[in-house]
Amino acid sequence: MKTIKMYLLAAGPLAFVAFTLGVLVSASENTWWSLIRNAFSDLGGPRATDPWIFNWTLIISGILYILYSMGVLAYSRSRLDSFSAGLLFTAGIFLALIGVYPSGTRPHTFVSTWFYIQSLLGISVLGLSFLLQRKRQTGIILLGLGVSAIPLAYLVHVTVGWPSVAILELAGAIFILAAAITHMVSVILSKE
Repeated sequence: MKTIKMYLLAAGPLAFVAFTLGVLVSASENTWWSLIRNAFSDLGGPRATDPWIFNWTLIISGILYILYSMGVLAYSRSRLDSFSAGLLFTAGIFLALIGVYPSGTRPHTFVSTWFYIQSLLGISVLGLSFLLQRKRQTGIILLGLGVSAIPLAYLVHVTVGWPSVAILELAGAIFILAAAITHMVSVILSKE
């Protein structure tokens, strides 16, 4: 049972790996696409060659993120942990829906925005829960990652501007990845 729970937690960082591989494959099919000029979603939009590659990447990454949320739930010690898992589960659904509603479809902006919002809310709640459980270091890191991402993104926007939507999306994904790794390492070190 312990091994299954750890595999579920590992699915969070694995979602980022799957996403990265999908972007690399899709970008190689779409040589017009640029990290500093486009959004990631352009790889799955109407202009893309073989958009299914990127859109299935998002669906698979969403499923991995849902599995990660189940790992968060499996290791939960409080209602706040469980609530965080629910927020992360919903974020995983939104991530998969970005592939179902690719760039150029009406719900695309909604599902992609809410993936980030739900993820950052889930990370923030998990950080708060760790603080309340007196796991200060992990709690501070998770809460910091969750609450600082949007203000930092806005600060970059008003000071120097983002070179592209993809860079902004990548920054958000790195915050989410850092939180998943932080949580996983915390569990490993606590020997649960």
